[in-house]
Amino acid sequence: MTAKVQELSALARQHLEALHIGSKVTRWFRAGREANVMEVTPERVVATLHRVGINGVLMGTHGINGYRDQPRGTQDVDVLVTKKDVRKAVRILEETFPYLEVIENAAVARFLDPVTQKVVIDVMKPASRAMHAVFRNAIPIGDTHRIPDLETALASKFLAMIAPTRRPDKKLIDAGDFTNIVIHNRSVLDLKKLKRIGDQFHPQGGTEMVRLVGDIDAGRQIRL
Repeated sequence: MTAKVQELSALARQHLEALHIGSKVTRWFRAGREANVMEVTPERVVATLHRVGINGVLMGTHGINGYRDQPRGTQDVDVLVTKKDVRKAVRILEETFPYLEVIENAAVARFLDPVTQKVVIDVMKPASRAMHAVFRNAIPIGDTHRIPDLETALASKFLAMIAPTRRPDKKLIDAGDFTNIVIHNRSVLDLKKLKRIGDQFHPQGGTEMVRLVGDIDAGRQIRL
């Protein structure tokens, strides 16, 4: 087994362990508050899509948890699918979770808990240059789904951190994730690749992310 194959195998194992823990935490949280969506887990969403031949990219917290020093829970499952798979993905998820409400726009199909109106699944569409970059830099987890590689995971967090419509408290969580991932993976983080991918996500995004890494290296709290 080559070093690269060993590295990918270790990453897949870390991701699956983190996926299980993060999903368990979310189910525990929902048990007394949102029991009607207990079965909406990342494992079930991935398996449902895989059953109809969709190999999506797991995004959001469930997609990056394996890069953190410890997993955390989250309210929703974010999965990016190709343009040709969007309709099939929405249809099969509607069949699997018929009790969810669906609201769709050009960028995403959102599945909401009808009781709380919270988003529990986001089917993300490749409607931007950034999402196309995710596909080019995704790592397979067996044959069921993919996750962003390290640098792309950071770029995704950066994009969330600077989104004008993102809630301020959510941006703080994103900044915490970004910092944690950098610290935990600093020895293998490729700054040249980070800059290249970051520039595909946002104008000067790569330069800005390299600056943020420098702040983290110096022990400073990152600021946008």
